[in-house]
Amino acid sequence: MRFKDEHPELFRQLHPTRNVGVDLDSIPNSSHEMLWWRCPVGHEWRDTPLQRRSHATWKKGDPNACLYCVAPGCIVHSCGHRRLRPSEATFRVLTHPCDKCEVKEHTHLILDALDGSAGAAVRVLDDSPHYALFCGTAADTVEWWSEIFPLVEAYVVRMVSVYVAIATVEHRPTLSYPTSSLLGACMLRILDALPQNCREEMHSAVPEDAGHFRHTYLPGHHHGEIGWALKKLGFDILDTPLDGDIERRVQFCEQQRFTATGELPPVDLADRHYPAFTHLPRDREGGAVSELRRFRPKQLPPRITAIRVTLDESAPAAPADPLGRTHIGYAPELTPQELWERGRGVWKFRADHVAASTIVLIVSDKTIVLVGSITGMTLHRSGLAILGEPLPDHPLIGRPDPLHTPNPLAHGVITGEVARSGRKPDPGHLSPPPRRLSPLPRTAS
Repeated sequence: MRFKDEHPELFRQLHPTRNVGVDLDSIPNSSHEMLWWRCPVGHEWRDTPLQRRSHATWKKGDPNACLYCVAPGCIVHSCGHRRLRPSEATFRVLTHPCDKCEVKEHTHLILDALDGSAGAAVRVLDDSPHYALFCGTAADTVEWWSEIFPLVEAYVVRMVSVYVAIATVEHRPTLSYPTSSLLGACMLRILDALPQNCREEMHSAVPEDAGHFRHTYLPGHHHGEIGWALKKLGFDILDTPLDGDIERRVQFCEQQRFTATGELPPVDLADRHYPAFTHLPRDREGGAVSELRRFRPKQLPPRITAIRVTLDESAPAAPADPLGRTHIGYAPELTPQELWERGRGVWKFRADHVAASTIVLIVSDKTIVLVGSITGMTLHRSGLAILGEPLPDHPLIGRPDPLHTPNPLAHGVITGEVARSGRKPDPGHLSPPPRRLSPLPRTAS
């Protein structure tokens, strides 16, 4: 519905000369576009059609009321956004935009400066011994590093360029974050995209003070809303397609073991704000080696990949139980072996989740009553059963369920102090399980 047809009286209040370049006749009824308005008395201000037609309390029942004429306690910014203060009698018009519009304008300037920052970002990489160590370690660890590296370096240049652009726009002499911390954050992001079997050795090349990118969070000394504003403008802090880009290249290289034809799959970087730069092999091994004498790697937190099953109270098993059991469920007088037989199946787990896990947690009343190892699985019509052994002395027994979810089945990664000592985790410590390249042996029933 057009605003012109739905609210003709308000439409006549649109400013006749200040909305240059806007087709007022086609403006929709719920438009969020900021336009200029002029009331019959001659007051001029900016507002959106959606706000203009609203039945706000300050209008006192008149949807056509002018903000200036009614004059509630209000602060109006130059961008048109306002903050109502009914308890005040003042009406102030400020010459600067609101905080959100300032951040948005600031972020536009950063993205505009991004392409011109690529050269400075490459120089940062050339001068960094930490980046040289990371690339050298990767060349010895990651099998297809030469094919992956151009994409990896493009990502690192992208993130360093953001910080160079921020420093340029804010007139800073240096980056707003230590170089080792920024590059360390990029390294951790790249490790998340690499195959699981090479992450631990690669982690030894990550500096101790590495930062971390979390969705829209850019670590550093700058306005905290910049990350959100960048995301709204199309710049993904984590660049989530990086995982798929690297995975497709690795899969292609694996296929080339058996065929010599084909080309590397193209990577579409359109609309991902990758600055234009020429990728060239560089000798970074000789740069500032003395700094690496004080290098301390970031400690890899302990990780346990687990699945969890929740048992109800003890009850008779079905007549045709696939495992030949007479009872299922939890009872306090059961031995570890008896409890294991009741807890290992039969469950509707995904086979890849079981294959990616090392232990199974058997839980009753939100408390771990038994931990078992996982060596394989058997498939049945009603689900799958886990092969392994009970671990009656495991330190997690008696602790609260670390994978607490309403679902009786769960899988995840236990990290940090929880994995080390079995204490109750912070919800932020849980993350999706890593992929496992080689499946566990399975037998059909």
